[in-house]
Amino acid sequence: MACTSQTAEGYIRSARCHLVGGLKNLSVILENLYQQGVLCDEEVSKIQAEKDDYDKTRRILDSVTNKGQKACYEFLKIIDMTRKRTLQRPPLHSGTKTFDLHHWISCFPFKDDTEMNANYLQGPRPCHRYQEKLKSNAKEMSNKFWGKSKKLLGGNKKPDLSYATLVLDTDESVSPSKIKKVKKKKSKLSRPKKMRKYIPEEKPDIPPSELLETDKNILLVGKPGIGKTALTHEMLRIWAERESKELDYMFYFDMREISDIIRDKNLEELLFGVFCEPDEGKDEVLQDIKYSDNITIIFDGITDLSSQVVKKVLTKKLLRLAKIIITCRPDDEDEDLFSGDFHRVEVKGFSEQTIKTYLSATLGEDQEKVLSNLELVTLCHVPMYALMMAACFNSEDSPQPCTVTEIYINIIRFCLQINSKTKKKDLNFFISTKTEEILSLAEAAFLATQQKSVNLTDLTCEDICVLSFLKPLLIKEAVTETITTHAFLHYTVQEFFAALWLLKNPDKIRDVFQQCLTEEKKHMKHLIPFMCRLLNEKSPSLMKHLIPDQDLKNTSNWFFKELINTFLPHLCEQEEADTEDSGLHVHILFLCQCLYESQSPEACIYLLDKLDYHLDLSGDSLDPYPCCAVAFVVTQSKERKICLNLEDVVISEQGMRQLFECFKNVQWSGPLPRQLWEIFLINEEQMNFVSLLSLDGNLHLLVDGEKKLFERAVQVMQRMPTKVNVCLHWDKETPACHSQCESLLKALPFISSLSVDDETSDEDTTRFFVNLFCAAAEREQQTGEKILELLSSVCTYQTFPFGNGNLSDYGKKCQSDFLLDLYSKLKDYETKTGLSVLPSLQSVFQSAPAVWSIKLSERKTSILLEVLKLQPEKKQVELTHYTHKKSKMRSFLQCLPYISQLR
Repeated sequence: MACTSQTAEGYIRSARCHLVGGLKNLSVILENLYQQGVLCDEEVSKIQAEKDDYDKTRRILDSVTNKGQKACYEFLKIIDMTRKRTLQRPPLHSGTKTFDLHHWISCFPFKDDTEMNANYLQGPRPCHRYQEKLKSNAKEMSNKFWGKSKKLLGGNKKPDLSYATLVLDTDESVSPSKIKKVKKKKSKLSRPKKMRKYIPEEKPDIPPSELLETDKNILLVGKPGIGKTALTHEMLRIWAERESKELDYMFYFDMREISDIIRDKNLEELLFGVFCEPDEGKDEVLQDIKYSDNITIIFDGITDLSSQVVKKVLTKKLLRLAKIIITCRPDDEDEDLFSGDFHRVEVKGFSEQTIKTYLSATLGEDQEKVLSNLELVTLCHVPMYALMMAACFNSEDSPQPCTVTEIYINIIRFCLQINSKTKKKDLNFFISTKTEEILSLAEAAFLATQQKSVNLTDLTCEDICVLSFLKPLLIKEAVTETITTHAFLHYTVQEFFAALWLLKNPDKIRDVFQQCLTEEKKHMKHLIPFMCRLLNEKSPSLMKHLIPDQDLKNTSNWFFKELINTFLPHLCEQEEADTEDSGLHVHILFLCQCLYESQSPEACIYLLDKLDYHLDLSGDSLDPYPCCAVAFVVTQSKERKICLNLEDVVISEQGMRQLFECFKNVQWSGPLPRQLWEIFLINEEQMNFVSLLSLDGNLHLLVDGEKKLFERAVQVMQRMPTKVNVCLHWDKETPACHSQCESLLKALPFISSLSVDDETSDEDTTRFFVNLFCAAAEREQQTGEKILELLSSVCTYQTFPFGNGNLSDYGKKCQSDFLLDLYSKLKDYETKTGLSVLPSLQSVFQSAPAVWSIKLSERKTSILLEVLKLQPEKKQVELTHYTHKKSKMRSFLQCLPYISQLR
């Protein structure tokens, strides 16, 4: 069509007949010619004064060609850069061959020009000003949306909320036939695994910008509160903030505010009346919008198509080239209307990583209060619930919730407030007006929970506010029939409502208690903690707006005693019968959690009396929340110390922080100190050993414990700022193995004293220390370290419980036996190796008691003689179990010079 030698003027003249009638949006061409200095004000005015577009086009072409090659070249550049708006396209299905101006301009040999894309207006100036106004409105709407969420958090420490990554699924939706299979499979899982199923799996990230840039229409589907609106507002923000020379438009309509939209009769009323009106050139702007292929319209929350204008836009009878983005819930999805031209994207909420990121941003250190409870974490996969969870813990003008049920009460109240658009001060009254609807939903929740189902088949409530807690489920009844049922956004919310219904019907509670003890209905126990807190009159309140106060008090008077007396007799047999699938066991820990929810000191004392103040938690794995519950129950005992058994218990660092609060109410004796240190040393987390050491100043170790305990203890002692007192415990009548002695010897530089607990037998103590000294002697000979001297300074008799002081006869005997056994073993070692180690232990042997107790029938008098020789002064000796052997008596006489008194 063009050759390289053809001039710009000639190129225009050759296509003049096609340009006249083929150019559109002449105001765009004129404005750019004026901006580039091709035409002056007077020339533009004369052109605009022409009676129709044909004459205007001829006048433009004449003016440009008369000005020469430079003006013509600039004209062609303007046409090229604005071709989408200034050149007509030939009909797609024309029977005759039509000149294509788009192809024509693309064939012109433009020079390489760095200024080619600069400063060309893509549309009339009023349209650009309207675009600026739309972007300003979009920013304002986005800020207002996030501002509402920020305001909900309250207090002064409001985080800078913004879009958090959502899991978006572009796969085909789950067919109704698969829903039953999924639910059936889920019901076989243990409770923790079932809870985690709510959190959507991470998928390749689909950023909102990608959805915005695609040419496809988008259908965003998801359950209530899952983040559909947040996603559209993020698209609004991206569009408003991006720098683009393109003239494009974006409109957002909240279809939940349908009163104005339904009345609209035409496109102008919809765009300019409901959304935003241009400040100038309304007709010109509307005309540009109608034929623009750079327009995006968001219809957020479509439930029906009462507006005929909206229906025409969706069916492309209006704005044929516009990109449409729709959000709706699954039960509002119109397959006939959306199936063909719309790219379906399911919004699934927050992934586990996003939950942690979101809670970190909104709660900071307080995030652990949520992350420590699996049910609360999985609840946060719904962004609306995550926001409300953050609001519960972030408020500075009211106390933070201390129980899980308080969080659920707050969430229920928040949802009712938001969906009813009720002010806080009027919320209690609103709840009281919705008693019938809420209790109807609660009954459906109870019946479904009894059947271990999430399908609310008996739901009769139609109130929009109450139904906001639900999502639709499609069930295929037959080949040609699909019915819609509903389910709660999270199973624990269903349990909460089921508990609410039980309190309305207290005559059913005792039956439910008994059901919890059966294998078939054991899942009903998860309703009980909710009931415990709902009976409490403290804020936040919910029940007193639904049930008369006196009815609640009457239930509370017998509820907790009945609970404890029902479950306590079955604890042992229930614990033996429980399997992984049973989830939370119905035992002491469960009762503690129930009483923690109740916040009732009287109920705690009643339980402790029944248990004779002995709390056995052995073998449990305690998350932080159960630790809070145990600490609460224990701290209610003001008059009597509690015996706490933590044998083989697993506790996290955060959980241990909760337990520390109650140790002042616990008997600090028996195996408990050793159990705590074992918990700390086995734990993989960074535990606060300094706090544990402060409880009694000792590091407690089980002598016959695992080797890794000793190795870990050495690592801990090495990091301590000062030397540590080590107290050893015995659990079995087994001597310490060589490796444990080795671990202790490595730690000697970090040990201040080495002692044994009061309950360890003297024989065990003697046996252990003899082995320890022998191991030290062997190591000293092998390495040359002066370890015996260090060991003897740490293991002075003053630190032994059977050391100096008013010893019993038995204590005197054991101390004497220790020295004799030690000498005998070391002597054998010297004989075997030829190495002398006894001089290194001079101080140990010289710290013997003033009075010796000797069982002469069992002792070699030669060993006794050698040990007595090492003493700096004569010793008093008590003989027990005399012998009648003359040889032994004759040998004993050799000891007399070293004895001050014999008895």
